[in-house]
Amino acid sequence: MVPGNPAPVAALGWSAQVDAPAGYDAQRTCRSTPQPGTAALARWLLRSYPSTGSMGMIRGCGVGGTSEHKDGRAFDWAADVARPATKRAAYDFIRRALATDSAGNTHALARRLGIMYFIYNDTIWASYRDFAPRAYLNSGCATRAKCSRSLRHLNHVHISLGYAGAAAQTSWYRSRNVPSLAVRYPGTNQLDPDLTAVTKLTVPATGTVVTSPYALKAGVTYRLVATGTLRYADGTRGDAHCNAADPAWLPTDRVPIELPPTGPFRTFDWHGGWGGSDQAGSEHEDSPSNLPTLATHGLTFAGGLRWGDVCRADHTYEAWYTPAVNQKLMLKYVDAAPADNAGNLTVYVARDDITAGSLVRK
Repeated sequence: MVPGNPAPVAALGWSAQVDAPAGYDAQRTCRSTPQPGTAALARWLLRSYPSTGSMGMIRGCGVGGTSEHKDGRAFDWAADVARPATKRAAYDFIRRALATDSAGNTHALARRLGIMYFIYNDTIWASYRDFAPRAYLNSGCATRAKCSRSLRHLNHVHISLGYAGAAAQTSWYRSRNVPSLAVRYPGTNQLDPDLTAVTKLTVPATGTVVTSPYALKAGVTYRLVATGTLRYADGTRGDAHCNAADPAWLPTDRVPIELPPTGPFRTFDWHGGWGGSDQAGSEHEDSPSNLPTLATHGLTFAGGLRWGDVCRADHTYEAWYTPAVNQKLMLKYVDAAPADNAGNLTVYVARDDITAGSLVRK
């Protein structure tokens, strides 16, 4: 049996929502190694269907035209239609990938895997055409009769993933804790907050500034989740927002919260771009920013503390931020004597549908 999406036991980045179908993403760059989602899918297929094999994932940058093989997003799964065992395996996977799950999600496994399209036995199924089967003829073939078995995909299933699936950002990979990549907007270093379900940064308690490898895009609202605890030289503990005091935890010292400058909070009804809205990122209101003081012990980003006004027992806090200009995310634990601290905090940039509980650092 090929499972769909296992229970989120100890899984990072769980969401109750099934992934939206992948859009059509043509090759943008060239890589010499497969992306993590592609490699994980290939391993799983070969393990699940031992009669099948591999015809490769990577193609040389100078070979032919554009291809998802060149940016590490395609797998040629050897399953010859002339061999009953491999033909059965291929169609078993295709049927399962396109099946409706118990919650009524159509093409559920294909969406969770981030499949953009697959081709087999003169047929193509594409996410951007509702996975409806269509006759396939390779552009290099004048007629089917003059096409090779490989170009007709009679000896293998070609599977191309969208950028989210290839980066292991869709739910099937997250449920298995497959190491993932952050997805950027095409041609930029700006984080795509819809195709990137969750990405992690580690911030030392010692006051070191941590800068993200990607930039946040101006005008797009990102959700940050901070979790974890640290220890001070005197043995007491702290987290991103609060410090332990006898008998309770208290918010750190800071300049009082300022109300949003204009207008009411937007009604929160997250669609997250891929869920049906044209708006990129979160629709949540920005979190008010508080200025640190000389007595602050807390985690700042973009120069402020934005974690609310209460302490949480799970030491996990959320904030939403919309940069006015393209900028890298800069995080720092602020403390008058940070060198004496021990430990670190984990900060996730995560979509709003990702549950905070699935991000709590164990």
